Parts: sequence; C-alpha cells; structure tokens
Amino acid sequence: MPSPNIWIAASDGDIAAIGQFLARDPTAVNSHDKNGYTPIHAAVSYNHVSLLKSLVRNHGGNVNVEDHDGDTPLFAAETVDVAKVLIEELGADSGHRNSSGLVAAEAIEEDGQFPLVAAYLRDLGPSDFVPKPPPGVSVSLSAVDDTSDTLPPVDDALRQMIQELASRADFGSEEAQRELRNLVTRAVHDHIVEPEVERSVRQRQDGNS
Repeated sequence: MPSPNIWIAASDGDIAAIGQFLARDPTAVNSHDKNGYTPIHAAVSYNHVSLLKSLVRNHGGNVNVEDHDGDTPLFAAETVDVAKVLIEELGADSGHRNSSGLVAAEAIEEDGQFPLVAAYLRDLGPSDFVPKPPPGVSVSLSAVDDTSDTLPPVDDALRQMIQELASRADFGSEEAQRELRNLVTRAVHDHIVEPEVERSVRQRQDGNS
C-alpha cells in the first residue's frame, strides 16, 4: 500500500514514495504536517540515516528546520548514531533553543527516554552547549574586539563548578538554580565588577598625581 503522504513515507523509510512526492513538489522536503513535523524530523525519529542524508544532501532539506514547537530534527534523535550524523556530518546546530528555551540535550534529557543521546550531546562540550540561565538571570552575548590584554582570564575552577552544576540531575530544582545564581553573581563580581572598581580607583589616583 503506497504511503498517503511524504511524512508517513519518511517514517516508513519509503524512499521510492518520497522520490515521487519530491518529484511533484521539491519544496515538500521541508514541509510541515498538521503537527509541525517535517520529513526530516520523521527520518531522524525512525533512525533512517541513509534517507536523512539524502533529504539534506540531495534534496535541499534544512537540517535545522523547526516544527511548531521550535524543535529541530536533532530534538527527535533517538539513537546516538543518528545524532552523530546530524552533528558531525550534516552540521546540525546543537545550541539551538526551542520555544521552551531548551537545547536538544536538555529536552532529550528531560524526556528521560534516550539518556545515551542526551549524554552524547552533553559531551560535545561547553562551546556547543550553554546551560539555560536560571530565572532572574539574563545573559547577553555579542561580538567584541579582542580585549585579552585588558580583561582577566576566566576562572577555570569557577567554570568547572558551573559545568558540574549544569550536569546534575536536579539542575532544574530551586536549590540548584539558587546555587547557579550565586555562581553567576560571583563570576560577575570577580571578573567584571571588581576589575572595573580597581580600574576606576587607579584612574582617579593617576588623575590626582
């Protein structure tokens, strides 16, 4: 029985049917069903790795296409193999946040069904995964000129403490969030406030000399 639509065809790994759908409408590769799912999400969810590669490489599929919840196909990964293909071969963005503010590592870990996938995404490192700040704390990132000569280096011990806290199972608890706020406050004080105060004092002293 032929697949009734491209999303079911992708779920079934029915390459022939998908070819027919895309021949009629090439843009269907990134199309959404009523739930916001795309053929790429379906291929990832059902671990059809060869189909996934074909949809992205041969048919112009967007590896970071979002569903209605802002989830990219990476959020649908159920095996480490397909997650690796998304990240290491197709260039999926592991730092993308969905409409709930979660990256794929957090969403999969929160769901609790695929811990190996969550662990793989976590192991990508802090450059790829940045924990969501706790309520009441906002972080703004922007490109700046190289100021390595004027700004102090990041405290490695403090960075390690923050990473360890973010990896805890109770990271979403009130206690853990309070600890994170304290660490963030400490980092701001040690690396921004205190150096700025010292700089201001030195400038006043130099001006009075």
